[in-house]
Amino acid sequence: MKTIEETYREKLRILIAEYGSQATLARQIEKNPAQISQWINGTPSTTGKPRSLKSETAREIERKTGKPIGWFDQPEDKDSQTIGSFSSRKNDSTTLNLYDVAASCGHGHINPEFPDLLRSIELPNSALQELLGTANLKNVSLCPPDGDSMEPTIPRRSITLIKTDIAEFINSGIYLITFQGYTYIKRLARGKGGVLHVTSDNPAYSKSNFDILPDEYDQLTVHGKFWKVLPLDFLDL
Repeated sequence: MKTIEETYREKLRILIAEYGSQATLARQIEKNPAQISQWINGTPSTTGKPRSLKSETAREIERKTGKPIGWFDQPEDKDSQTIGSFSSRKNDSTTLNLYDVAASCGHGHINPEFPDLLRSIELPNSALQELLGTANLKNVSLCPPDGDSMEPTIPRRSITLIKTDIAEFINSGIYLITFQGYTYIKRLARGKGGVLHVTSDNPAYSKSNFDILPDEYDQLTVHGKFWKVLPLDFLDL
């Protein structure tokens, strides 16, 4: 049985799908897009507890979106969910949609070198285990690369899969982060004294590497951790 917090997150994703983007929903309910992202991801608050939607806020959103009172409290049928930028599962396939970086990161943004090459991928459920090693794609989205700064790991013509339920640094890897108002796709690694090293895999961008000190953690927001990459270069036949 789902907790009320899980149901609230599920309903927020449905609203994002109905309104087309997190930014549009934010305007409708008069909230900051970053706050919606924190509710969905359960981002830890200053007390360390995951942020979650309060019941009175749920009632307010119901009024502003024309939903009946109590709609937020009713879990959805798991086989027929539509959950916005995140993966949605039907009886025989799972669709991964493009992550709304601009909405989820507030004023931050990334600058892909090419237009969005893919906006969604539908995969047969029978092939998920073989292709990805798991059938569980909850909170997995598509995300474009930020130019060639992470080559060769993430080619500039590629699409990545990002786990958006990861809202803090857990171990070394490539993350989507916002720091001091700027959004990056970078490799994070912990150094001495709790320092986080933020680096590009492409050595041509080594001069843009920087560190985040422990007393700067409150300026860091983790939006997700990158999991898979799919190169998108077509070959002539």
